[in-house]
Amino acid sequence: MSGPPSTEHRFLTSSLAAYGSQIGRVGIRLVADVALARLILPADHGVFDLAWSAALIAGVLRDAGVSYQLVRDEREPYGTALAWTLISGAVTTAALIAASPLFGGLDPALPGVLALLAPWVLLDGLATIPRVYFERELRVGRLVAPELVRGLTFAAIAVTLGFLGAGVWSFVTGELVAMAVLAAMLWIRVRGRFPLRPDWQLLGGLLARSRYLFLIALSAFTLPHVERYVLGPFVATAMLAQYNKARLWGLRLQTIVVPAVQRVLYPALVAYRHDEERSFGAYRIGTVTILALEVLAAYFLFANAEMVLVTILLGPAWEPAVPLVRILCFLPLVDPFSRLGGELLKVRTEDRLWLVIVLLNSASLLGFGILLARGYGATGMAVTNFLLLGNLAMTWRVAQICGRRLWTLVGDLAFLYLVPLPLFAAVVALFPQEGWARLAASVVAGLLATGILTVRFQRPFRAFFGHRAEEPR
Repeated sequence: MSGPPSTEHRFLTSSLAAYGSQIGRVGIRLVADVALARLILPADHGVFDLAWSAALIAGVLRDAGVSYQLVRDEREPYGTALAWTLISGAVTTAALIAASPLFGGLDPALPGVLALLAPWVLLDGLATIPRVYFERELRVGRLVAPELVRGLTFAAIAVTLGFLGAGVWSFVTGELVAMAVLAAMLWIRVRGRFPLRPDWQLLGGLLARSRYLFLIALSAFTLPHVERYVLGPFVATAMLAQYNKARLWGLRLQTIVVPAVQRVLYPALVAYRHDEERSFGAYRIGTVTILALEVLAAYFLFANAEMVLVTILLGPAWEPAVPLVRILCFLPLVDPFSRLGGELLKVRTEDRLWLVIVLLNSASLLGFGILLARGYGATGMAVTNFLLLGNLAMTWRVAQICGRRLWTLVGDLAFLYLVPLPLFAAVVALFPQEGWARLAASVVAGLLATGILTVRFQRPFRAFFGHRAEEPR
């Protein structure tokens, strides 16, 4: 009789499931986003973007780092974490409703939108505990159907209401109902897998162990959402929406691959924490996967930003976002080592160092952001994202952790960056004007580059996932 699946097998199957879920969700969201961009005015998009950022930041405050600690906590205190989530979720939701009038200075419609959206914070907390359970067990496949249903629910409700002229309320209603559906489906799937009774004696220790992860999440996860409030005072709400749309589409592929890799890499690194070779192998595989896709996306978008964003997807109302997309599409390429570096630090419980790194990034965003946004508006805010000093510190620490192995990854990245470049440069030279001809030629260049990269990297991927050594303990 064969034994339980190896970590490599669970890592691979969970990675495939994570990609499937992420691609499906982003695909559904992409279709909805295109429809809503044509149905709802940019100003309403801007109001919802501000409200959504406030809700997401409140969600981080509600979590207090507990969900991240659960992945590495050997006591598996799911019942205690659930009790905390219910209590903190209710308090945070009430506080967000009470504080909503304070946001009126940014836009008169924002307080009402934020107050109605606030219950999302509690609903998101209810979905978090079962999600963490399946991710910790590297059984991400159990999350795919609920997450896809959530995406479809949002798309159906938001697009229907947008078509009926509901404006910003289309987003609010869609997000609330979709999150409620997700939470219900996850709890049905996780029922009976762990005890729900809280152990109140564990709560203090759980929060104490989570404190640095909480501060890290508050600084790192909320960074792009704080960015909206940095830019907000210096531009109109409609221009804020243009910037947010440019960031969304300029980093669209990043929203697919990075969360998919992170949700399985962290538990895998926990399993490999006593095996440096396997740990580096997992980090290398994750980084190469992310950067291979993002390099191709950056070159393609830079060459075809107007065709993709305006002609094909969103329509002429979003023309001001095009030059911003051409800047932001290269953002994923400037910090390759820090993209998954946080997962390495979490496994090593180097929470204080990671906190310093994200605080440096936050300080850079606020300092450079205010300076450049005041002088150059949305363009200045886009440039600010390339000036985050914490990424340098993360690169330094990752180099220390990987040692000489880092040069293997440096060689991988040099290949990834340089090989597709002449292909896309030739396309731009042959077709100086954007249009269907350049778009088609870019697709061909992307396919050629994909083939070359696949041949180059299939051997290390096969070597890693074909490993059959004894499971680390």
